[in-house]
Amino acid sequence: MSGFDYSKWDRLEISDDEDTFHPNLDKGLNIRVNRITRDRKEDEIETEKKKLEDAGQLEKAAKLEAKRPLHVGNLCHVADERTIIQSSDGSKSDKLRKGGESFKVDDYSLFKSDNQGILDKFAVADWETSEGLLKEYGHILMDDYANNYYMLAALDEEMQGNRKKMLQLARQGQIISQIHQLAEPLRRPPRDLVPRFFEKFEGDSSRDAFQEGVDHFTKHLIQRAIVKKQEQEEEEKKVVAEAKENEAAGEEDLRPLPLVEAMYSMTKEERKGPGGLDPVEVFESLPEELQNCFKSGDVEMLKEVAQTMPIEEFERHFDRCIAAGLWSSG
Repeated sequence: MSGFDYSKWDRLEISDDEDTFHPNLDKGLNIRVNRITRDRKEDEIETEKKKLEDAGQLEKAAKLEAKRPLHVGNLCHVADERTIIQSSDGSKSDKLRKGGESFKVDDYSLFKSDNQGILDKFAVADWETSEGLLKEYGHILMDDYANNYYMLAALDEEMQGNRKKMLQLARQGQIISQIHQLAEPLRRPPRDLVPRFFEKFEGDSSRDAFQEGVDHFTKHLIQRAIVKKQEQEEEEKKVVAEAKENEAAGEEDLRPLPLVEAMYSMTKEERKGPGGLDPVEVFESLPEELQNCFKSGDVEMLKEVAQTMPIEEFERHFDRCIAAGLWSSG
């Protein structure tokens, strides 16, 4: 009953860019660093893949492509040109689509931050409440990103051992997914099919048919979570082994770049902090003892420097660090 192509789940990366940074460092700069680092890895894969293809090693190129991590930026693609539908409430979020999961790549993180409250309400809603929320907030909940959000959230909860939360998220995600499936052959915006969907599943027998779709979805998700955890453990062992080999050979460590090092690979516009200052220029203007604090991320070291440096000098440097995004004032 499910219309998803589950093979894509084999390489899903469930962490968002904003979930991987130090709480004292500026969020915006960290997100940009994470994304640029991720893009750099994408470029490395593309370069190596092209070399293999040019050398006629198509099988190796295919294996390399199969290992490419999937994230929200490349999980789906545009399969057909969309029509933007002007809704009665003035929103333009209802879109026609073809090809199952395919959708226009946009800022998933922004969608979540703008609509987290509605997504959370729907996540814990019962059947009747779900219908009301979909009718009131259909321009949000029937967006493709919402569909993707519940799929990833359910997988994340299962991997963390939260079976009860996973089942609830999977059920809510399947409501959205099955409405999309109902709308697809009719070439209608999914939001228009919300009333018809709930009419279709009014009776107990028809509700059982809906539950069959949920059970099929969760069965596959549970298996995927088991395999993915095994893959992560194997990958961690591989990374540790490769890091030791690289260290012994004097090669560059493959760990993610520290913020101070990574910002040098960004353009001035990309790395500019919330106060408009360039973090590279600010960092290079700092006394050596303060530079060491930011290189190491050692808060205790920073406190010691603050106690030994004249207070006016320390505050001047520290205020500029905040404006450059090297430290968060929040």
